[in-house]
Amino acid sequence: MQLHVEFMNAPRGSLTRAANAVKKADGGIFWWSVAIVILMALAAFSWIGSIFVFTHPERPFNYQLLSRIQRLEEIKLFTEKDIPTGKSLTPPELFQKFYPFTGENLANHNELLRRNYITNYKSRDEKPYYVRGRFKVVHARPLTGKDLFPSGLVARAVAVNQDGREYRNVVVEYVLPTGSAVPGVEFSPGDLLDIDSRRSKKRLYGSVINIQRPSEDVLVFTIIPLMYGEHLIDPVKNIVLTATPPLRLNMGARLPITDDGLGNASQLPGVAAAGR
Repeated sequence: MQLHVEFMNAPRGSLTRAANAVKKADGGIFWWSVAIVILMALAAFSWIGSIFVFTHPERPFNYQLLSRIQRLEEIKLFTEKDIPTGKSLTPPELFQKFYPFTGENLANHNELLRRNYITNYKSRDEKPYYVRGRFKVVHARPLTGKDLFPSGLVARAVAVNQDGREYRNVVVEYVLPTGSAVPGVEFSPGDLLDIDSRRSKKRLYGSVINIQRPSEDVLVFTIIPLMYGEHLIDPVKNIVLTATPPLRLNMGARLPITDDGLGNASQLPGVAAAGR
């Protein structure tokens, strides 16, 4: 038997069309894979970004975004029954506590202080720092829409020791927010602020929300009383200001709120070298 083999000729161009079809299929799979990877990356970025926004409301962009979508909790008006438990520190104790904080460490701690205030101190790991003592007013002014708190009063004051001498290592800016403008009510230079000292009649729970170091030996503490309520501004004229929790904050505003009215403490006489 003789073996007979025949070769069939494929139509011209059929192999080329088949190869092109395979290439197109491979190309489609490639671009679909790229699209899926991009979508997964966007989903992961969105998820991580949303967590960052909700856990860091003290950042200006995050605060504005949460405010627009109405996901910010109102600043709470605390009472004696639900006031957050925290550490109460005198001016020397404040200076010794925060003197080592510098640079990025201080900046990170300030963000934490403001975050705790915005979230009404819900974190059990971080407690507020309360200021107690007597402070002499250097200067004061009404708050405006350009400030962290859009309305109310702010007074810059230097700490006073029990013997009446100034303790210029510690300066406070005492913030009293209100729901509207404050006409004709102000602190005067030389007025004494009694913040939770033994002489004060009621506790105000002035909580630290920012710390600045304008010079080597001076720390400026921005504090706000969590009890709000009535505050005696002028003992002679018996002027009382009713402080209220702010509805919204301007997180893009500069801190500290007030200008430096004391100059460089290292150049002033009688500056204590505490905490060094």
